[in-house]
Amino acid sequence: MGVMIIVSLWTSFSIGFLAILAGLQTVNQEMYEAGRIDGISNPLQEVFYITIPSIKPQMLFSAIMTIVGTLKAGSISVQLTGQMITPQYAGHLIINHIDDYAFLRFELGYASALCVMLLIVSYLVLRFCYRLFIPKGGE
Repeated sequence: MGVMIIVSLWTSFSIGFLAILAGLQTVNQEMYEAGRIDGISNPLQEVFYITIPSIKPQMLFSAIMTIVGTLKAGSISVQLTGQMITPQYAGHLIINHIDDYAFLRFELGYASALCVMLLIVSYLVLRFCYRLFIPKGGE
């Protein structure tokens, strides 16, 4: 289980860090000067009022890619152990559960219901991310 967590973290670093780094490099430096003129007095205020609103599109991309990567993390346990079902279900995620019931037990109705529930949960999480990271009208 610990190895699976380390592998998942290692694979999730790449795209998120690159997106955030690209976002940080595109922040207009004139905004920081304008912020100092408008009364921003410390670096923490610069982060909250200038940097984060400027990189929200990159944060949205990073969040969506992390969610997709989390859904794909079920294959890591299969690749590490070589078994469809890990010992004592230690690395068993919902994707593994769906694969187990669809392709090993052939209970396709239950597996389809799980897929629909996973789709609904994924949709709700993505809507939350859109609401959180889409720039508002004045940003």
